[in-house]
Amino acid sequence: MGIYNGCAMRKSHWILAFCALLALSTDAETVRMSLTPILGSAPVLYAVEWGMFAEEGLEVELIPLASQRDRIFAFQAGQVDVIVTDVASVVLLAARGHPLVVATAFVPENPGTQFSILVQTKYSGVKTLEDLVGLLGSRNFFRIALPLQSDIEFATDMALGARGFEPDPRIYFGQDNLFIMASMVVYGMVAAAVLPEPYASFSREFAQAEGFGLIVLEDFTGVPILPHLIVFQRDFVEKNPDTVRRFLHAFGAAAARMNEESKEGLLTLGAPEVLRLFYRGLDPEQVLAHPSVQAAIEAVTVPHFSMPGPLDREIYELVHQWALSKGYVRVEHPYEEVVTGEFVE
Repeated sequence: MGIYNGCAMRKSHWILAFCALLALSTDAETVRMSLTPILGSAPVLYAVEWGMFAEEGLEVELIPLASQRDRIFAFQAGQVDVIVTDVASVVLLAARGHPLVVATAFVPENPGTQFSILVQTKYSGVKTLEDLVGLLGSRNFFRIALPLQSDIEFATDMALGARGFEPDPRIYFGQDNLFIMASMVVYGMVAAAVLPEPYASFSREFAQAEGFGLIVLEDFTGVPILPHLIVFQRDFVEKNPDTVRRFLHAFGAAAARMNEESKEGLLTLGAPEVLRLFYRGLDPEQVLAHPSVQAAIEAVTVPHFSMPGPLDREIYELVHQWALSKGYVRVEHPYEEVVTGEFVE
């Protein structure tokens, strides 16, 4: 009987210890995040895969949303706590909700090549940006596919305006999906599409390998550097400031490690996960083994990821004034209302 009681006591202690361990393992704070297929989101994916958020006591629930419109709606509805997005989206969100920019997520190194204009010469006859400007609006085909109300539209307006062309909303074909935009150019549905890197390089090389020639018109000289931003719900930040700090610490640690990893190492870990998240139903191994995909990946350059930093006031105000002039927002939302420097050095 004594032995039985002793075993029972030891068993109960083991169960209590196991339950305590289980409680610790589920005690992580949950952050709901919309994951988007842009470079600024990459450190989030790797921070999850490398366990860096877990080390900070955070569980980041990834909600993949490829569409910019869907991300904005999800944020406005309070379905996510944080998104990585562009400056224009922050301006739009400020007019409809309470976003708070806590840091930059990715800052392009070269402002002139942060975006590229892809054209299909076979269908359009366009070989230069001047050719494109001269033909825009001449008939329905001569339109540019791009995400509307975005940094890409802002940059395209500036690039066209520098060549004496007054941007007209009718010349733009709104499309959020970057690969669909590239396909529209390949098959002659529009004259051009504006894509960010690495999508531009990937699409050009993939089309080339498939026998569809695309050329890139890279001329965004004079357009300021437009960073990707980490944007939290304001009430989340006010209630959980330490969580935001730990999130940024893990994000920065992942960015630093990404800068040290080889391209092959990053692709081996990240590419299959991106396909699983955003292209469900496809077999990652089969897709990545395709010769045209391999050729396209070979053309992509892995950029340098800077540490999270503050959003430049001048950039915010430039995009804000542009949004006002386009009628996308009607009321000014000062920098101080939307951006905080509390969480970055």
